[in-house]
Amino acid sequence: MSELVVSGIAPLDARIGALVARRCYMVTGAPGTGKTVACLASIAAALRADQRAVLLTQDDPTDLIAEAQYVGVDLESALADERVVLLRYQLDFVRRFARTAVPEMAFEELERLLGATRPARIVIDSVAPFLEASTASGAGIQALVAFLDRLDATSIVTYPADLAVFYDRRLEPLLQRVAAIFHFARDNERGSRIEIRKIRYSVPSTAPVPFVIQQGQGIVGITEDQRRRATDARVDVSRKLIIIDTARAFPDELLAVLRESFDVTLRHSVPGAFADLSTPSGAVLMEVRRDSMNEALTLIRELRRAGNGSPIVLVTQFHLRADDRARALRAGADDFLAGDLHPMEFIARIQAIIERGHVPQTRQAEEPSLVLQPRDGTGPQLLPSDEFREAVSGRLAGEPVAFFTLVLLRPEDPAQLPRLASFVLRALRVDGGDLAGQFDGAVAVYLHAARRKDIGPFVERVREKWLAAGEGEITTDVAPYPVKKERVIDLLGAAHATNQREPRRRPPVSPRREVEGR
Repeated sequence: MSELVVSGIAPLDARIGALVARRCYMVTGAPGTGKTVACLASIAAALRADQRAVLLTQDDPTDLIAEAQYVGVDLESALADERVVLLRYQLDFVRRFARTAVPEMAFEELERLLGATRPARIVIDSVAPFLEASTASGAGIQALVAFLDRLDATSIVTYPADLAVFYDRRLEPLLQRVAAIFHFARDNERGSRIEIRKIRYSVPSTAPVPFVIQQGQGIVGITEDQRRRATDARVDVSRKLIIIDTARAFPDELLAVLRESFDVTLRHSVPGAFADLSTPSGAVLMEVRRDSMNEALTLIRELRRAGNGSPIVLVTQFHLRADDRARALRAGADDFLAGDLHPMEFIARIQAIIERGHVPQTRQAEEPSLVLQPRDGTGPQLLPSDEFREAVSGRLAGEPVAFFTLVLLRPEDPAQLPRLASFVLRALRVDGGDLAGQFDGAVAVYLHAARRKDIGPFVERVREKWLAAGEGEITTDVAPYPVKKERVIDLLGAAHATNQREPRRRPPVSPRREVEGR
């Protein structure tokens, strides 16, 4: 029979019974949902059982000791008598680990630091630095899994996001090993809760565990009929600005002016900003590009689910389609600012946004489903003519107010069509509803929610790449809907007529994923 140990999180232990010793567990959740408090509870459980524990953390040791003291864990004494070993990621860990040809060497060094006496419990809060430094193959995560296997301790690894929304495939080796995934969530309606997302052994119940964090007690379970505590009074944080600039493209002159008026925290990675985002701020500014809207919208949703009530402003040097802006607003963004605004106007607008604050949506708007471009192992594939017509007609029949543009692009030589298609597919927002198909000797393009002024830049990008490759000229035929409704219907032909006769018929659809901006 497997040995059982308590997690130390009292309401979770009451729900599932206990943990299986020497197995790995993952704790996920957005910043500020209680993951670090759960880690401290696990360390406290090891101390009560007179076991040695190890904690690898991103936090400043002084802050961590203070947080432990707040929730009733005497971490300072445990560190003094070496019952707990506290290890902290070095400031340049990501850079150094990313340059390591053999990531296993880092864990061999970690084992040497632990010495001959192996811990019964290890907590890694969080796994984000390994992901930031890891290659696309996830070699760092694989080395981490091998290290935990050798250690043979009960291990808890935190991930600062929701795997259901912000999944990183490099985590797969770790997810295959974990005995359970506990997701910490918080929102204004249901308060804080632990969701048991996955568990590999039989437990009494997998119902969500509502909880509050109380001074001196840590995570405490509550019943459904108990009223949640009132939130702490909001302190004056209007001078605090958090800027997330993953592309390192935020204008220097704006940054300099903002620092004169605000307390600015600049982060160049999303994981690196998680700790800052867990506390209120005057506003969160996100620098976005056409190819980073996916990450931005995912982070906005994560912050809103976690209860972050700071205004979120998207700053961009590029023109964003109205469709992109609408989806950002539905996700929980508050405003958009152009990066080329005069600094004085930029400051005035930021101050107005902070004063206005974030106004939560009364209900969550649903994202429409879109027909998506088919893919294979090499990337997006061109739709045959009939399937393209059917897909666009289905979209037209299913939208109460359709708005899009069809563009036909023809090369000088029909034999160049497959090559032109490859250029077009690379320029499309294929994950945002744009489609491309073969169409009477042309590449037909459906640009979702695109206005007439959006077409010129798109065509010019394709033409520029095409001419640079020495392929000749391209002729275009543009038909915006509904401005040239008759022309669009004529191009769609029989497929549109079929959808008009059978309005319930739809081509297969996929849920809309977050997209790259045009």
